[in-house]
Amino acid sequence: MHIGWVGGILRSRDELIEVAALAGHSLEFHMGDTRGRGAAGLEGVIARCDVVIISVEINSHGGALLAKKFAKRMGRRSIIVRKPSVSVLKRALEDLAHAA
Repeated sequence: MHIGWVGGILRSRDELIEVAALAGHSLEFHMGDTRGRGAAGLEGVIARCDVVIISVEINSHGGALLAKKFAKRMGRRSIIVRKPSVSVLKRALEDLAHAA
């Protein structure tokens, strides 16, 4: 499964990608910035993913709302999390595995 991750700190990107890969998934990271070409990049990430995880604490309010809007319009499942972290990703992957 290809996972889109929206919001968070760039320095955690590699660790999130590694955790997803160890679980047999791929992960694409977007910081949630919607200024300039950020909104187009966000839309592209969501278009390419199967599920999107949206962090609301480290993400701008506008970025989170836009990510939710894109996910709904494209028929992608979205998971809203408060804080972006590796443990949150692991729990989300477990929940997705149980739902499948």
